[in-house]
Amino acid sequence: MRGEISEKVALDLLSIPSLIFRLVRRKVVKPTLADTNVEIKSLHFEIMHVLKDEGTLHPAKIGEKLLVAKAQMTHLIDKLVDLGFVKREMCADDRRTINLTLTDEGRKTLDEQDSLVVGAVEDNMASLSEEELENLSKSLRNLRDTLQKIQ
Repeated sequence: MRGEISEKVALDLLSIPSLIFRLVRRKVVKPTLADTNVEIKSLHFEIMHVLKDEGTLHPAKIGEKLLVAKAQMTHLIDKLVDLGFVKREMCADDRRTINLTLTDEGRKTLDEQDSLVVGAVEDNMASLSEEELENLSKSLRNLRDTLQKIQ
């Protein structure tokens, strides 16, 4: 019995993240990016989120977290540095190593974008009843808590 349930859970875990990712990008992130005066992609904002959450990081660590190739990370980071949202800093322990930090301007832009995204999510969920919203919220919290246990 446990094997059957484990197999179902494994299949669900493989299918649900991509579904959520596509839905959020298509219905929320892309439309809000179109409303900003900053010409960057959602992946740029994901990099900025990682830096906001983690602090100073090496580009390779960010790439690992976001599953982004090193060559693509260089291009994405160059754009963020050019815009003044991220700065490169030499590592104190090894001056050959460059780390990234979110700037005040980057943090401000990220906070503005997050506000737009939250508004878009609320707009997209307007058709859900209060009970459906409560169930969704509870389910998402349960999923988050469970996934944190298996990290």
